[in-house]
Amino acid sequence: MTLGNPEIFAGRTFTVPPERRARIVSAVLDHVDATRRLRVLDLGCGTGLNALALAAALPRATVTGVDLSAASIAVAESARRRHAAGDRITLTAANYLAFPGGPFDVIVADTVLYAIPASDDALFGKIAGDLVPGGLLLYTMPTDALGNRLLVGLRRGLRRLRGPATDALVLGLARALHGRNYDDALLRERVPYAYVVPDHYDSRALHARLRERWGFEIVATEAIRRASPAQLVHRLVVARRAS
Repeated sequence: MTLGNPEIFAGRTFTVPPERRARIVSAVLDHVDATRRLRVLDLGCGTGLNALALAAALPRATVTGVDLSAASIAVAESARRRHAAGDRITLTAANYLAFPGGPFDVIVADTVLYAIPASDDALFGKIAGDLVPGGLLLYTMPTDALGNRLLVGLRRGLRRLRGPATDALVLGLARALHGRNYDDALLRERVPYAYVVPDHYDSRALHARLRERWGFEIVATEAIRRASPAQLVHRLVVARRAS
């Protein structure tokens, strides 16, 4: 049976690698006034490392983290209680499309929007509605490139075959490629990503729709270097909602 992305993520924890956390925080700081009392949403916060880092970098901000996985939120909550900025962080296990929070000044979505099974209208309409006028959206998403489409085709085939043997194969490859840089716990967390098939891709057409339908201006884009041959090529996009 082919699993949907929410089923792949349910009940699991997902931790942001350190280099991704630093890149996201740096990009946010490039586009906001860190002295303001910002309301920040970390959409798909996983075990909370981005949310904690954003709260530390934005000393007057309140940060909300939302994630589909209750297991991830439980780990994030434990870290929040020990963190110096923990009293400015709120964490919730929820499907973002049904999440009633907001409005926010900043929404950050690191490698998560592509896996949400909803139309662009439903997803980005919800995001636009959750942002204040002039608010900032920062996301990373796979690009609509031929190499990604070919890799996704391989993932579809692997997903149909998924079982203990394919999980072990993926983990073995991950250890061979990244065992020097990441511990085994993080590598095991990454195994499900080998089966994720995007519901959304970043493209010029998407940027045009963001501008025309929801009044977003694309203020910056950045190509993200792949950490692995098995990883989809992503782009970091910063967009500001019209005032």
